[in-house]
Formats: sequence, C-alpha cells, structure tokens
Amino acid sequence: MFFRFICVMHEQDFISHVTLLRSTALQLGQQFFGNVEDAEDVAQETMMRLWAAREHIDLTCPLKPLVARVARNVCVDHQRNRCFLQTERIQALTGGLEPSDPQSLLEERENDVWLEHRLKALPEYLRRVLRMRQEDDLSNQQIADVLGTDPRSVQTLISKARHQLLNDLKQRYRN
Repeated sequence: MFFRFICVMHEQDFISHVTLLRSTALQLGQQFFGNVEDAEDVAQETMMRLWAAREHIDLTCPLKPLVARVARNVCVDHQRNRCFLQTERIQALTGGLEPSDPQSLLEERENDVWLEHRLKALPEYLRRVLRMRQEDDLSNQQIADVLGTDPRSVQTLISKARHQLLNDLKQRYRN
C-alpha cells in the first residue's frame, strides 16, 4: 500500500510565500479589472481566502495555479456583485423599471459617481467593513473573524459607515 505524505501549510509557510502569492493575485486582478484599486481588493480577498484555508493547502503541489484559481474566482465574485448591485440600484431608483430616457440614465450615472466618491471618502476601516458586508455578503461574525474582533464591534462600524453615508445623502439633497 502506498501512502502519500502531505505537507500542509502552516502560518510560517504562509508568511514565507505571501509576497509571491499576493503578486500573482494582484496581477490577475489588474488583468481582469484593468485598475489598481480593484486589483488590490482582489489580492486582499485572495489572501484572506488562502489564509483561511492554509491548513488544507498541500505544499507538495505548486501554489501559483491555486492562487490563480482563487484570484479568478474572487474576480468573478466581485463582478457578479457589481452587476447585482447595479441592477438593485436601477430597480430601487425606478420602482423596478429600467430607465430608458437619457435624463434618467444621466441622473443614475451621477448618483453612482457621487456614491463612489462618498464611499472613497470614508475612512479605510469603515469602507473595508462596509464592503465586506454589502459586496462580499459576509455576516457580522465572518467579518469579526477576519478582523479579529467581536460581531458587536462590526455592527457598530457598519452603523457608523451607513450613518455617515446617510448624513452625506441628506446634505446632498439639502443643497
């Protein structure tokens, strides 16, 4: 009988490989989305997924194909979430009907640009938590596990981010 020795990845192994792994994910994200910001998100999410699965990674197998597969899956997930969110925004703004006139399309585009700008104006830690909740659809517990905090703190951060966006929205429509 033949037994195969499997060498699993532990924390130190992960740390020693992280630079190469991250650069591979970053490169794939850049190719998929064509911009550095989205590529950084892809690399970060890929690293988080690999970190979570590190004890199941076989070091006797090449790592680059694994990272490439995970990064591609992250890219597809992000793209699906964007399409889904865009559809939801359109439906919310139009009561379920897609805008067909140029004025509605222009207004929606302006709203999207404004929202992107306001999201970028949030502090990084709030933007990150909100992204994990809204785009990645992670639960408060999952976010807390990623951040190493408790779910009540996550809920507080999400509320703070949403409150800031709500205040920005109120200010926008006052003007």
